[in-house]
Amino acid sequence: MMDANNRGRQMRFKRFRLALGLMIVFSLSLFLSACSTKVQENSANRGSDVQETQSLTEKIPDPVTLKVMLFGNKPADMDKILRKFEQLTSDSLNTKLQIEISPYLEFEQKMMLRMSTGEPIDLMFDAPWTKNLFNNVSAGYYQQLDKYFNNDDYPGLKKAFPQEIMEANKINGHIYTIPLFDSYYDPPAIAIRKDIRESLGMKPLETLEDLTHYYDKVLDQYPDDIPAAIGSRGIFKLGLPDPKGHNDIRLAPIMSYSFTGGIPFNVALSKDGKKVIGAATIGDPDSEFADFPAPFNSHDSIYGHFGTRVQFRKYNNANPLSLEADDALDITREASLADTTISGIAANRKDLNRVDPQADYEPFLIESQAQREMQPASIGTTFRANNSLVIPVTSRNTERTMKFLDWLFGSQANHDLFELGIEGEHWVKDGDNGYKLTAQSDNYRFPGYELTLNPTLSRILTDTDPKTLAYMKWARDKKSYYQLPLSGFVFHSTPVATEIAKVKPAMLQASDLLMTGMVDDWKKYAQEQNKKWRSLGLDTIRQEVVKQVQAYLDAGGK
Repeated sequence: MMDANNRGRQMRFKRFRLALGLMIVFSLSLFLSACSTKVQENSANRGSDVQETQSLTEKIPDPVTLKVMLFGNKPADMDKILRKFEQLTSDSLNTKLQIEISPYLEFEQKMMLRMSTGEPIDLMFDAPWTKNLFNNVSAGYYQQLDKYFNNDDYPGLKKAFPQEIMEANKINGHIYTIPLFDSYYDPPAIAIRKDIRESLGMKPLETLEDLTHYYDKVLDQYPDDIPAAIGSRGIFKLGLPDPKGHNDIRLAPIMSYSFTGGIPFNVALSKDGKKVIGAATIGDPDSEFADFPAPFNSHDSIYGHFGTRVQFRKYNNANPLSLEADDALDITREASLADTTISGIAANRKDLNRVDPQADYEPFLIESQAQREMQPASIGTTFRANNSLVIPVTSRNTERTMKFLDWLFGSQANHDLFELGIEGEHWVKDGDNGYKLTAQSDNYRFPGYELTLNPTLSRILTDTDPKTLAYMKWARDKKSYYQLPLSGFVFHSTPVATEIAKVKPAMLQASDLLMTGMVDDWKKYAQEQNKKWRSLGLDTIRQEVVKQVQAYLDAGGK
């Protein structure tokens, strides 16, 4: 239904169009001349290739302020970027952005509170990994956005988000999100101290055996150093089972792999992919895994990586679950950062060089040998973006918000402004699609995964070592991926929301200890915790998982 403001704008536009028609009848040549002169003046005065498509035949819209919710730390020069944006678009979008940036836990609390109270928000971050996205869609909190994509009235969105991308990101057959990614995966990596590795007389690390050999040498020759510095996720993807070639099972060996409401159930299917065989999770007895396809038909075949983490514990810092202890660590005494990503290594290197200009990092991909060798089809994915934007139903400015996004993704320069900052100040070009950092880059470290990341427009940071750059390019190549089974499945948590609210916090607490290898008898601990989860409703959730996956398969899902 059209609101009063939209009806008013349409009436004003009709009157404006009639007057404009009379002007054209009486002075067509004069009008065209003035229009041409004005466009040239605007271009010369701006000295920028930022997209300006406003024509004199269009009325400047009324001013509007869009309320945007993101999380993290506000970049020091954020306000400078917003002022630049307003200057560039004052005679076109006529839009201001009121961006609220909060620490994540605070952001999540505010998000849920505002969704439940109906407070107007125009643009907000949400993502599959938060475990809120699908629930909020089911609750009716977010607007359907189908009409704005593949639409010639929104050329920026049409070009930046091809139909193939939008199809992969549909929820219940509709578009609710603006997907944000520059590659389908940011490979987890260990940042190895290249200078320390060379001082030990070792060649570049190529295998997991090389990695453990390096750590053992650090322990022996640099006893005051930490071989592998970790946080609460431990060495994130260490020892995980590889499901490539198996279309009859979807694995969830760690909590972040969950596709069932935040509870990490592994779901096995019949060979023809039409029937659910079972659903099992950490600490379940082997009988729950017995009918799973080999080699995943035992508990430890999926969760044995927790034992590997116990073995690696001797290489880690003493208190990985303490923020205070983490802040007190000396980066120069860490022989590797064991939980980073390929895209993060350049920033890690810059932080290191502030305190030790002679030190350097090099990447070691942790997940599989195939990925270390950059083999094609070695990364499993659903082809759904890990991060995204949504427009709550409480927004009163949907059209203006989508026009802003159309502008943002409508040209390279517009996109660069928000993702990288002011060219020449916060970054400099390097080739057609690359960029390098400057001395002022730290003043605008914007989290692109919350607003701007795009496979067409996001530049590659070339200010890094050749191997990291090669990995980044490999991760952007679609040929590097294969599709996971049940990619289109969306779990609806509402029927078991009470049980999930009880089980999930207890699982998260146990997960922190298991991921960091803090429990020597990890399997006994997992079995004890599993009994507690069952008393809180784990089996009720399991039954709902099987029910919903089977319904998905019955409807033709794969």
